[in-house]
Amino acid sequence: MGRLAKWALLLNQYEIIYTSAKAVKGQAVADFLADHPIPADWEISDDLSDEQVFFADVSPAWMMFFDGSALKDGAGAGVVFVSPERHILPYSFSLSELCSNNVAKYQALITGLQMAVEMKISSLEVFGDSMLMINQLLTHCKVGKDDLIPYHQLATQLLERFNFVTREHVPRKDNQMADALANLAATLALTKDEAINLPVCQCWVVPLTLGTS
Repeated sequence: MGRLAKWALLLNQYEIIYTSAKAVKGQAVADFLADHPIPADWEISDDLSDEQVFFADVSPAWMMFFDGSALKDGAGAGVVFVSPERHILPYSFSLSELCSNNVAKYQALITGLQMAVEMKISSLEVFGDSMLMINQLLTHCKVGKDDLIPYHQLATQLLERFNFVTREHVPRKDNQMADALANLAATLALTKDEAINLPVCQCWVVPLTLGTS
């Protein structure tokens, strides 16, 4: 396993995509080996040329919770980042146009991913309380509504920009902060052409730490 891990790190730079092999008849394999014999003087080394190349710093993953809320007179998005040191960075945004609840959730996700890219986060764990949306992001099910397809495509493109990313469903009770921020922004949203952008993190200057009051 150690040697496989070393080769995996070396080959990772070539962006090799694994595809399942199709069935091959045993005779075809035998014919290939017969046509390409290994030279008798060919020395196979079990060691790689430079062991130091395999030492790499793996960045700890950030966590991102997102939620969207659509009310009668406004819509909002809430995003909460949790750093590897367990500092909490909450954000709340009012959306400029009325939309469905699912669109608001997608806009919250997209906004959070764009922020993570700007923050140069390479490893990200994404959490949302919409089982349908998470399954769509995991390609376990298709996007049924046409108005959600552009949002899904943009979110998918953003997810591909991370070295490591996971998408996981969490119960609503575990996503309360993002939900509260989304509802706050939706309540403050204007129905006019202008919109209110409310970055809550500017009000909470001191990062919070999980497990503290």
